[in-house]
Amino acid sequence: MAEFYIENYGCQMNLAEADSLKDLILREGHSIADSPLKADFVIINTCSVRKTAEDRIYGRLGYYRGLKQTKNPFIKVIVMGCMAQNTGEELKNEFYDIIVAIWGTYNKQKLLDIVNENSSDIVYREMTAYDFMEATPESKFPFKAFLPISHGCNNFCSYCIVPYVRGREISRNSSEVIDNVRRLVDKGVLEITLLGQNVNSYNDGNLNFPLLLDKIANHTGIRRLTFLTSHPKDFSKELVDVIKSNKNILKYIHLPLQSGNNRILNLMNRKYTIEKYLEDIEIAKTIEDVVLSTDIIVGFPGETEEEFLETIEVVKRVKFNEAFMYYYNPRPHVKANELDGQIPLSEKKRRLAYLIDIQNAIKNQLTKNYINKEYEVLFEAQSKKNKNEIFGRTSNNLIVFTEADKNIIETIKRVRIDSISNNVLKGNIIS
Repeated sequence: MAEFYIENYGCQMNLAEADSLKDLILREGHSIADSPLKADFVIINTCSVRKTAEDRIYGRLGYYRGLKQTKNPFIKVIVMGCMAQNTGEELKNEFYDIIVAIWGTYNKQKLLDIVNENSSDIVYREMTAYDFMEATPESKFPFKAFLPISHGCNNFCSYCIVPYVRGREISRNSSEVIDNVRRLVDKGVLEITLLGQNVNSYNDGNLNFPLLLDKIANHTGIRRLTFLTSHPKDFSKELVDVIKSNKNILKYIHLPLQSGNNRILNLMNRKYTIEKYLEDIEIAKTIEDVVLSTDIIVGFPGETEEEFLETIEVVKRVKFNEAFMYYYNPRPHVKANELDGQIPLSEKKRRLAYLIDIQNAIKNQLTKNYINKEYEVLFEAQSKKNKNEIFGRTSNNLIVFTEADKNIIETIKRVRIDSISNNVLKGNIIS
């Protein structure tokens, strides 16, 4: 039997797959090492969304080359995930002395075959028919779980590498999804996040996403349910009605904006207009106390100052609780690389800094609105800064800290928000 050490980078989908793989490794009789010094195999689950993520992997591979030369001469590295799918040949050529497999994004559960192959050649796996792995409780929070219900993407946004590294969209059979939820509930999972690159385009031929969400909420016993990530072109009133009619679905919607200008949205191949997006937001705001978050890219090729300021105006109008903000980062294969008007890095950074300042001011103002409100909170862990405080998430995904004993972790309590400290919500348990 072998010892495995797992490093995971990137999105929630990668985290879900790494947790499922860890569970499979243990069920196959292998063990998980707590340090690469003790490992026979290191598995690096990679991300390729931004170049900085890939640069980090090169650094880790350099570290493992040094480790093999000095402290663990028998260590073998398996690189899997989006970067492996994207730059597999390059990795194989540069790190031939430590890598034993380049696995990509498909059928990660089969990489245990490498242990038995014991080949002197690097094992290389291309895209094949995709099989969903059984979702398992999170390693960090075993009372929570990420459950992928679709894989891949059909949208081909002009800045995004995902369709090229994860392939076309596939929906998992709805009965398998529901059965997996029930097994997670039986293991003590209280909260499940349904995952897909474009989760609300899910359709297995039997159920669309709103119907699947409603069925899970009503027929599995799950206490809390949410999902990531929605695409505005597939967002619907039907989905909002399901959220409103089920108390166990978090009142939280992540709806990427990307740009507030129609010309830029068209260049991004986003397939919606800003008018449609704002209509979606108004529908979403019919959910009582809903929390909204978004993604925004500034400095897209050809974006003028006026078009950038249109994005700022949309941000001010919508008032997102949270925004994940980036400047445009060229990636291999994508159409945006061919566009004229590439913007200097210094200008992209300036626009991003200005947007962040605007969003922070909005968040600070919104945070004050939660004082004296009461929420059901799932407590997750002890605060790193104050051991007397435990933090959790409300039924609309706000983070709250409260002074309490560690025994409230993994429980759901009713909390009243009493104060704000450094833009952080503080509350007291009332029941």
